[in-house]
Amino acid sequence: MNLSKMKLSITGIFLFVFLINISHMIGQERTKSAHIIRTESPPKIDGLIEDDCWKNKEPLSGFFQFDPVNGVKASEETLVWMVYDQRNIYFAFLMQDSKPNKIWAELTPRNTYENNDSITVILDTYNDKRTSIEFTVNPKGVQKNSVETIWKSGAAVRHDGWSAEMAIPFKSLRFSSEEVQVWGINFERYIHRLNEQDYWTDVDRDIPRLHQMGELIGLSGVKPGYNIEFFPYAGYRTSRWNGEKDDKLAAGLDFKYGILPNLILDLTASPDFSEVESDPFIFQRTPYENYFRENRPFFSEGSQYFRLSTERRHGWRRSLSLFYSRRISDPKIAGKISGKTGGYSFGILGALNKEEEGDAFYSVVRVQKDIFKNSQVGIYYAGMSAEADYNRNLALDYNFNFGRIYFLRGMHAFSFNHGAPKEDQGMHIVQFERDIDAGIQLEMNFQRIEENVDVRTGFVNQVDQQTFELSTGYAWRFNQGQLRRVSLDLGGNLNQDTHGNLTGNSVDFRYWTEFLAKYSIHGGFSLGKSKYQVFDETDSLIWTDDFIQTYGGDIDFRWDRGGFIKEVSIEAGWEKRGIYNDDFSDVERGSHISAEFELTLRPLSYLEWSFSSDWIKQKIDRTGETVFDGMTYATALHLQLTRNFFLNTRLFGETRDNQYNFDFLVGYYFGAGNVIQLSYKKGSKTENFLTEKGYSITLKVSYLLRI
Repeated sequence: MNLSKMKLSITGIFLFVFLINISHMIGQERTKSAHIIRTESPPKIDGLIEDDCWKNKEPLSGFFQFDPVNGVKASEETLVWMVYDQRNIYFAFLMQDSKPNKIWAELTPRNTYENNDSITVILDTYNDKRTSIEFTVNPKGVQKNSVETIWKSGAAVRHDGWSAEMAIPFKSLRFSSEEVQVWGINFERYIHRLNEQDYWTDVDRDIPRLHQMGELIGLSGVKPGYNIEFFPYAGYRTSRWNGEKDDKLAAGLDFKYGILPNLILDLTASPDFSEVESDPFIFQRTPYENYFRENRPFFSEGSQYFRLSTERRHGWRRSLSLFYSRRISDPKIAGKISGKTGGYSFGILGALNKEEEGDAFYSVVRVQKDIFKNSQVGIYYAGMSAEADYNRNLALDYNFNFGRIYFLRGMHAFSFNHGAPKEDQGMHIVQFERDIDAGIQLEMNFQRIEENVDVRTGFVNQVDQQTFELSTGYAWRFNQGQLRRVSLDLGGNLNQDTHGNLTGNSVDFRYWTEFLAKYSIHGGFSLGKSKYQVFDETDSLIWTDDFIQTYGGDIDFRWDRGGFIKEVSIEAGWEKRGIYNDDFSDVERGSHISAEFELTLRPLSYLEWSFSSDWIKQKIDRTGETVFDGMTYATALHLQLTRNFFLNTRLFGETRDNQYNFDFLVGYYFGAGNVIQLSYKKGSKTENFLTEKGYSITLKVSYLLRI
């Protein structure tokens, strides 16, 4: 069977499965509604729930477990009250707990805690079962939200559990202009000591959660407002690097405007990223580029609107992205529009980036349309232009969900560059999966990246490759005892270049086990053969002529305990594979051993220390020579003295060239979005066998103005 017929057959199979299951796209009927009333005496947000507006009102109750036992009554009672006025919607909560001395909460910066006792409000303000915003608070009153916005919260630990209050401005929400509002709503509670997750509605694991919301009824005569924010900063930086001096005053401005309900305009001029942590060290052991996480707030906030449908899959996300925001390394000015309105999701971005060869303009346009009950189709454009040079990338993508547990996702894109060949520039991904909590698991993936692809606005791990992947297995869920879930998978893949020549294949076995005591063990082994891409005399990547037999295994233990020993993770692997030489021009059969370790301690609710390391050793079979032996490490200390005053230190390093980056940050929040902070960065790096050292000190003040 030739390549064209093979691709048509795969597409036909996916389409057939879609058509025979589309009749099952039936949403679950809502069984709960919540009636809210207007108040003339708004509460004081202190977490004590003693205000008049809460008295003599029947609270919502009757929560269900989502985890560990799906669908049974919650172990502890949760009570919820709601009122609103012209400016805010208010919530009060009483989380009853038979063992209040075991309530766990950390004093952290906003949005940074995990696995704390907490209560969450989930609002689907358009009642479309597709979009939501979440507001979470822990027993120390520390906030977490799914979209960065302004709201108030308070919490208090009591003899019978803990209580909390929230005031969410309508100005911080996006909703329609209808006089009478009907919103989707749910509440989620997490109980740390029981590792229990509860919802107000009975949420089935195999149905999208937004399809199982309750309804909020009674809101009328409220408006979202304009939501205009100015976020100016001013600072002074002094730098010394490799004997050179750089002292300067700096000022910049971030601007945010809600141009339409749930559609936000963000602008930034002369952005300052002095508080952003340095990148960890990653050893370069292949000829392919490493992917680094985006930490800069302007690019990370709202990033979901700039993703392809296929980037949601864990196994493929970092292999291909049309927009990789770290390409914009030094923006002079940037703006973006992101959000959702009328069933359309938008992500539009433009940035002028300072580069050595001259300024370059980056642009991204992403539009996605909701169809059916839980499906989307979209278009995507990402481009870069600089004088006579350009890179343009255009894609069509889709995400179909049918029969509740079946997903068909795909992306078809083409890349164009100035002066480059016009053929063999396609990128194609098709993913199909049967995603169910317990039962038969199924996943099929196809990916083709042609040999002339060069996406300079994004991230492409490897070109001239075509992969077919099939995996099937079975998962068991247990409602009694310490064992919560077991999954066994058997899969395989077939790898080719884009001319259909075989470059490798493998068979893989994977297992996952999860326990009630908050630890998990997973791992597996694989067997196959592979060719490798190496650099030729012109620095182009070509496939090796011969196959290398590959096999190996790995095991991973993770314990998310919370408390003093907050988290422990250990991972080890061994495999026979191809080992590259230093300039990636040749590869030989050898052994690759790796070990990763991570430990996080929380001796006090306001103090956290972490350490992690990643060790790699490689040997060549033919000579027995150890050609690589190195370790990267990272350690961090965070001290949150009050909800407003904090201190962070971080150290990243590696042992082969003794490179390191040290960050120190101290700051004080003096209001919502307002902060004064001092940062110190010091480092040592080695390039072309030369070591360079330096440091920088930055003092910055930022102030938020909201209209």
